[in-house]
Amino acid sequence: MKKAAVIGSISTDFVVTTEVIPNQGETVVGESFQTFFGGKGANQAIALSRSGIDVFMLGAVGEDSFGIELLENLKTNAVNTEMIQAVAKSESGSAHIQINNGDNRIVIIPGANNLISIDVIKQYQKELLTMDLIVLQNEIPMETVQHIIDFCFEHQIKTIYNPAPAKEIDEEFIEKVTYITPNEHETALLFKGESLEKSLRRYPNKLIVTLGEQGAIFYDGEKEVLIPAHKVAKVVDTTGAGDTFNGYFAKGILDGLSLEKSLALGNAASALAIQAKGAQDGIPVYEKVAETL
Repeated sequence: MKKAAVIGSISTDFVVTTEVIPNQGETVVGESFQTFFGGKGANQAIALSRSGIDVFMLGAVGEDSFGIELLENLKTNAVNTEMIQAVAKSESGSAHIQINNGDNRIVIIPGANNLISIDVIKQYQKELLTMDLIVLQNEIPMETVQHIIDFCFEHQIKTIYNPAPAKEIDEEFIEKVTYITPNEHETALLFKGESLEKSLRRYPNKLIVTLGEQGAIFYDGEKEVLIPAHKVAKVVDTTGAGDTFNGYFAKGILDGLSLEKSLALGNAASALAIQAKGAQDGIPVYEKVAETL
C-alpha cells in the first residue's frame, strides 16, 4: 500500500452558528455552539485515511486535555500518530469559527502547532524518506514549510502544498513542489498583479486553483482545464471542504490516476463534506465518494 505523511496542524474547532455576524462592539445571540476536531493537517490526514491510504501524521499538541483527545481522535481514524509530539507547557491549537448561512469566518490560535520546528522535522527524516507523498499546509511556521519542501525536492518525494491560510512564499519553493493547490484568494497573494490565466500558464500541471462551487482549474500545457464541482442541494458547513479536496486529490495521485481524474475525485469528496457539520465529521469514506463518480 502507498504511504503518505501529512505534516501540519492539529486543533480543536469551537464553532458558533449564528444568523447575524456581530459588528465591532456589538453582541448578538447565536443559534448553537459545538466543538469539533480540526486543524488543516489533521483534516487532510483523516481524509486520506478514509480514502483508504496508509497515512502518517507529523505534528504537535499540547499536554492538555484537548491534546489527549486530539491524539485519540486521530488513532480512532486510523492515522499513525508516532510522529506527533505532546509538548509540555503549551496549549493545543484551536480554531474559533463563526458559521452564517453555510459560510464561515475563522480565527486560528496556533498553540503547539507553532512549535513544529526544523529540528522536529529532522528527528523524523528516516520515517519521511519511506513516504510516497507528503502533504503540507501553512498552519505551521513558514521556515519549517520551506525546509520540508527542500527536503522532499532533494529526495524526490512527491509533494502537495496547500498554501492555506494565505502567506507569501518565495517562488523557488513553488518551483520545487509537485503540486500547489491554492484557492482564488491565495492565488492572488502568491502571484500579485497577475491574472489567473497568466499564473496557470506559468505552472502547467502543477498549479491547481480551487474555485469553490465552480470546481478546480489547471493548465495542461495547451489549454485551461476546468474540473467542475458537483452540484449540492443544500450547503451545511464549508469548513474543511478544501482539506477533504486535498486529501482525496492526494488519494488519486497515489493511485496513479490522471490529474483530471484525481481532481474530480477531490471535487466529489468535498461536495459530500459540505453537507454535514464539522471539518472532520463530514469527510466521506471512499465508497461513498465512488458512488457519486
